[in-house]
Amino acid sequence: MRWLPRPGFRGRLIIAMISLVAVVSLVIGALLMVYLFEDEESRALTQLTIGERIAREVMERRTDLELSRLSVVVQDFGFLSALASRDAATIGSALANHSRRVGADFAVLLDNDGEPIASTLSRTLPGITPERLATARRAGFSRFLISTAARGFEVLIIPVEAPGLRAWLVTGFALDEALANLMARLSGTSVFFRARSGPTEAYRLLESTVELKGSLAQDLGQASANPDMFDSARYFSQAINLGADTSPSIQAVMLLSREASLQNYYERAKEIALLVSAILVLAILLALVIARNLGRPVLELADYARAVGEGETPAPPAIRTGGELGQLRDALRDMLTSLREREAQIRYTASHDEVTGLGNRNALMEAANSLFEAGTGGTLIGIRLNDLSDINDTLGLEFGDKVLTAISWRLHRALPDAWLVARTGGGEFLALLPARSPDILDTEAQALHDRIEEPLLVDDTPFALRVTMVTLQLPSDAANPNELRRRLNLTFEQARQHSETVSHYQPGQDESHLRELKLIGDLHTALANNGLHMHYQPKLDVRTGQLAQVEALVRWNHPELGNIVPDEFIFLAEQSGQIHELTAYILQCVANDARAWSEVGVDAGVAINLSAKDLTWPALTDRIAAIFGNWHQGLERITLEVTESALMDDPEVALATLNRLRGLGVTLAIDDFGTGYSSLSQLRTLPVQELKIDKSFVLRLDSEPHDQLIVQSTIDMAHGLGLQVVAEGIESLEAWQLLQRWGCDLGQGFFISRPVPAADLPATARALAERHGELARSTSEYLQ
Repeated sequence: MRWLPRPGFRGRLIIAMISLVAVVSLVIGALLMVYLFEDEESRALTQLTIGERIAREVMERRTDLELSRLSVVVQDFGFLSALASRDAATIGSALANHSRRVGADFAVLLDNDGEPIASTLSRTLPGITPERLATARRAGFSRFLISTAARGFEVLIIPVEAPGLRAWLVTGFALDEALANLMARLSGTSVFFRARSGPTEAYRLLESTVELKGSLAQDLGQASANPDMFDSARYFSQAINLGADTSPSIQAVMLLSREASLQNYYERAKEIALLVSAILVLAILLALVIARNLGRPVLELADYARAVGEGETPAPPAIRTGGELGQLRDALRDMLTSLREREAQIRYTASHDEVTGLGNRNALMEAANSLFEAGTGGTLIGIRLNDLSDINDTLGLEFGDKVLTAISWRLHRALPDAWLVARTGGGEFLALLPARSPDILDTEAQALHDRIEEPLLVDDTPFALRVTMVTLQLPSDAANPNELRRRLNLTFEQARQHSETVSHYQPGQDESHLRELKLIGDLHTALANNGLHMHYQPKLDVRTGQLAQVEALVRWNHPELGNIVPDEFIFLAEQSGQIHELTAYILQCVANDARAWSEVGVDAGVAINLSAKDLTWPALTDRIAAIFGNWHQGLERITLEVTESALMDDPEVALATLNRLRGLGVTLAIDDFGTGYSSLSQLRTLPVQELKIDKSFVLRLDSEPHDQLIVQSTIDMAHGLGLQVVAEGIESLEAWQLLQRWGCDLGQGFFISRPVPAADLPATARALAERHGELARSTSEYLQ
């Protein structure tokens, strides 16, 4: 290991001068801080000790004054007359009047046995013990402190004699802000009171002359009962026990501002700091003069290195002296040569693909940005190799790189006039061409597609690829790099979904995508801030016409976009991974709403729709059990509806989830029956208890014979399998009557009621009850 060379004379001189100034500054600062802190603590302790004596004197004089006033009250003829009358109203009035005269915050009159006769309080006063009554009888009064809520009181007990002991007068005087202000004014400190319920409890703050916030209030509220001085970041403070108990319940805490105590010392510190700064400035100036005279070659080399760092290619300085400075100059010159070579390599790597040698994403975006800035029209062709991932997995990455290289050669030959051909990642290639008319572009794009999909010969092995191709016209389809990247991806996705050979960007796709992105982001906020709300559509018992159940339907009134169709935001929740959060939100809302309407007499079960992705959610069963664990009804009144398509996505996982839900006790139903692909054998094996006929078969039930045949057959089949049948989409009395004739179990639709908010459900239930007779009569007449 080579040791670094020792600094020269100039360096040692500068280091010595600056070090000397720094050491002197630190020593002076340390001595000053020690002096400041020692003097600060001494002065604070002295002032707080004086303040403690003042506070105790104030409390003693206040107590003496209160006792003198109370002695007048207990000897007052009117007060004694009221007491002698034994009339509760008279005694209470006299007690209230005299307590106001002496300034008491409350007063309680006790009989000879200590039982309350009258009180200005609405609750029992704690702390009245036989020992304190005995003390009052022996000494003429008894004093103790109590705290209730956020207030503290000094309580005085004196006997009422006329002649002999007849009663006890108990009065309380608040330890209020006025008392705190008096102590603060006399002692030159800030004062607040604190109290605690027991020896092990934390203190809580009462009245104060200073606003206490954050950690300061917490520190002072939790401080020890020991009245020794303790400090905080802003105050010196001392706790004073105001009572006579060994375990203090109420204390006065005196605060002394550090800032005020240190004001004079801060001025001295500023003066010393200025002196030290002046010395440091002089030392620096002296060092600069020496460096200027003796360090010119070093400065020249520094300028040379700085020019190299800024990307220039300067000539090396002509340094007459040899030795280390000459070696440094030569090293900087060699470094410049190496930097230029590496910069060229970095620039090439930053703009070219390592595998194919084509331009990369950076080069493509830079070329597109130049085109946008110049206002020149152009055409972008995008190609994605659909099978590249499978090739890499099965034949190896080396074979995949050879495929990419072969495709790049084909693109170069097929697009001779391209401004740039780039591989922008994975199996994606982009070509930037001069503007083409739509017809010419369609012809060239189709020809290019066919050319790329021709079999390749890689390592003497013929190999064919499937590709997806898209085109964009610039700048009409994209006017900046961000739009270009986003709309290119959208067009690729459109081509993948529709299996198109060549897909062209269609205006409006981007706006729809941006709307979806906004809804996805805002949905998360809506779920966190209760921005979604529930509506409920009643289901009636078709045989009796009575309300049996309601279906929970989620609604979203977006603050900017208005009402969002549930199918739209539920689909986006599934795509963005928020569907479980949305389901949990709906479950909780339903549980809360059901409890609320049950309290006003609405007795109805509830049906909740589950997403296909909910059936693969491992925590679904536990979440339902937690939310409805203390529900007011049995879990069989909860019906979970799943569609046929949801069951077909992953039948094994779905069946396992349904079995767990059934084990929980809920009712399971197949929603939109007749529109999916479930077979009767599958239906027989599913743990469901209810089948819901899709509304497309019910909407025109009164006029379509084929729909009538399908619905009637479905009802008979479901009943034969032991399933309950629900028909949705009932919009006429005739449809209702047909369903009742065929033995349908439950029905819902606009003829019965539209979905209503939870708050309106009780009124809707009453309205349906009023229609019960009408429906029953109409049905009876129809059946006859």
